[in-house]
Amino acid sequence: MMHLIQHSACRVFTTRVRLICVLACSLTAALAPFSAARAEEKIGEKIYQQKCALCHGVNGEGNDDHYGSPLIGDRSLQELTELIVDTMPEEDPDECVGEEAEQVARYVYDAFYSEIAQARNRPAEIEFSRLTVRQYEHAVSDLLGSFTGSGNWADNEGLKAEYFRTRRFRGNERLVERVDPQIDFDFGEGVPIELPAPEEEAQEADASADKEKQDEEAKKKKDEEDKSRFNPEEFSIRWQGSVMAPETGDYEFILEVGNGARLWVNDGNTPLIDAWVKSGDHSEYRETIRLLGGRPYFIRVDFFKFKDKSASIRLKWKPPHHAEEVIPARYLATSRMPEQFVITTPFPPDDRSTGFERGSSISKQWQQATTYAAIETAGYVAAHIDQLAKTKSDAEDRGEKIRNFCRQFAERAFRRPLSDEQKALYIDRQFDDSEHLETAVRRTVMLVLKSPRFLYREAGFGQFDDYDVAAWLAFTLWDSLPDQQLREAAAKGQLRTRDQIAGQARRMVNDLRTQAKMREFLHQWLQIDRFHDIAKDPEKYPGFDERIVSDLRTSLDLFLDDILESKSADFRRTLLEESIYLNGRLAPLYGADLPDDADFQKVVLDTQDRAGILSHPYLMTGFAYDSTSSPIHRGVFLSRSVLGRFLKPPPEAVPPLAPELHAELTTRERVALQTSPKVCQTCHVMINELGFSLEHFDAIGRYREQEKDRPIDASGSYLSRSGERVEFTGTRELAEFLADHNEPQRAFAEQLFQYTVKQPVRAFGDDRLDHLHEAFRESDFNIHRLLVEIATQSAMKARELEQKVADN
Repeated sequence: MMHLIQHSACRVFTTRVRLICVLACSLTAALAPFSAARAEEKIGEKIYQQKCALCHGVNGEGNDDHYGSPLIGDRSLQELTELIVDTMPEEDPDECVGEEAEQVARYVYDAFYSEIAQARNRPAEIEFSRLTVRQYEHAVSDLLGSFTGSGNWADNEGLKAEYFRTRRFRGNERLVERVDPQIDFDFGEGVPIELPAPEEEAQEADASADKEKQDEEAKKKKDEEDKSRFNPEEFSIRWQGSVMAPETGDYEFILEVGNGARLWVNDGNTPLIDAWVKSGDHSEYRETIRLLGGRPYFIRVDFFKFKDKSASIRLKWKPPHHAEEVIPARYLATSRMPEQFVITTPFPPDDRSTGFERGSSISKQWQQATTYAAIETAGYVAAHIDQLAKTKSDAEDRGEKIRNFCRQFAERAFRRPLSDEQKALYIDRQFDDSEHLETAVRRTVMLVLKSPRFLYREAGFGQFDDYDVAAWLAFTLWDSLPDQQLREAAAKGQLRTRDQIAGQARRMVNDLRTQAKMREFLHQWLQIDRFHDIAKDPEKYPGFDERIVSDLRTSLDLFLDDILESKSADFRRTLLEESIYLNGRLAPLYGADLPDDADFQKVVLDTQDRAGILSHPYLMTGFAYDSTSSPIHRGVFLSRSVLGRFLKPPPEAVPPLAPELHAELTTRERVALQTSPKVCQTCHVMINELGFSLEHFDAIGRYREQEKDRPIDASGSYLSRSGERVEFTGTRELAEFLADHNEPQRAFAEQLFQYTVKQPVRAFGDDRLDHLHEAFRESDFNIHRLLVEIATQSAMKARELEQKVADN
């Protein structure tokens, strides 16, 4: 029995030993690739420290003596390897090739170059930040607007017009009331409107009627007819409603009038232009006013004629980035808007070094600007205090109402109710220490607007409650303060769940302020803020003047608005759309058949290889030289903005090769020659291949089949971050690739996130961009729904991260 037990134990022991050996062998085999990769990484690290660290730094951080930029980027491992083979080390590129180049590339890629390595080595965080300039301007305007109301933009294209038979604007003398699309009239020596004669009533003559009675009735009838018709010697017209400012900036209003007129803009009391009394032969009057983009403003024009030979009036403007023009009907509406406060204090520009505006720098100039802006705002509030506090100068409870206004002013500025200590500091102390109410108002307003609770954003205070969520949504979608609905939702605790937050975001994306913010984002995405004083060779492009450039920018804005205002708001349309907006001035230049005076309308140019923004004449014009196209400028735009690729500045500024010195070369050949050195090819192998695909469009964006009597070569290619090479010919094939590929989709989502939130997307988690891209794709690339996702996800994640800070 003992023998059997011993034999059985021996068999069990032997089986266990064999199993352990098998497991050990399996583990060794499984770890072999890892060990080999680790060994290869060690070899790559050794090579890097021997041959690369002197110039690039021990950890790829760079150094001022040799190579100042850190070794980070978004090239694929294959591209990085090829770059090392071709250019490194600079003094002897043949020193690191083959397997050695692959090993050092793998080490650099995994250690600090790739996006994963960057996230590991320098984790992004939500930065404590101040308000940007745009946020400050809109926040102050909406802060005061919350006490006066906002009005409703009617969007009915035109102004309410009242025509009076005398120069006095009396209700009983008004003959016509209608909507005029524009103010652009030349009445000559006649009347403004020919009215039909009153119907004659059939009357039988009474032979026995008294002659005196007949004369009296005839005179009375004539007087009645005179009152129902215009007199060419005397009449007046009043136009009023609202005017939409499409962009923030200075607007020059021009009133061309041969008679008497006044113009009011955003102020119903003081005219911007007063030409009521004509002086000599002067007939053109100009004044400039600053307006915030995406907001409608009150406008009114009074005009009269009295014994002048003729009558005419024209209302024009010169908006930012546009030529002088009669104000188009699309910017006018009959609805009347309350006055809005607009800061005129100049601010230093915000930092955009990371690709999006952020409030990260606090300079002496910025501090000074906030002080001057607070003084300017305090002066306005004091001058309008009775209107803002809804009281009268002789009211018994005036002091109580003004104090209550100041409390509400502080609460709305701080985005939450005041604590007892804050109320004592910002309100009670200022009123108790001041002899006059106006002094207390000024002191309160200045103290509130200089407070960190107004000037700095929510993240960083160690708390994130419903009021912070409301403010986060407002700044993300509007660059402004919460409105009444958000304040009420926060007070009721109704901003806790995802559904509650997303519900508010969906409401907010339809606001005019969101639309204006999206337009500004798209301008930055398309880099058109870099287009300054576009001019072309007058001999090669005669008639291409400031008005054409202005019309092209309008065409682009109408194209973008058409996409954003559609129900689908499909991002892919920005790349694939075949239609283009043209007017009578642009039509002959770009091959369309429209009347000379035609307004902007959507046109499809069937014979041309057009595809959305990729071929829009304004972008093709801006990304070009004065007489030739520029594949480099166009390729850089596609690389950075559309594909989101990282491009370092060129090692040295190289002027383009002059076309006249290489007259036999096409633009493509000349660019290839210019960028042929290996040091250039590290970036231009991508830039050129993308830019060449747009060569069917010349320096003003006209379609062409030939250059220098030779067929255009619009072939190109792209090596993706994953190492996949794609080839295409012409704009349409490029557009179809971009619309279907994940890189442009992710790049757009990331850039929109960073523009709206003013924070790096990876500060909200390394997988945040993946979540956004997935939501974008599931919505069929609806830009509105992407905005909702960005606002909702960022608010919820910010609250989670701030709670962790508070807990620690």
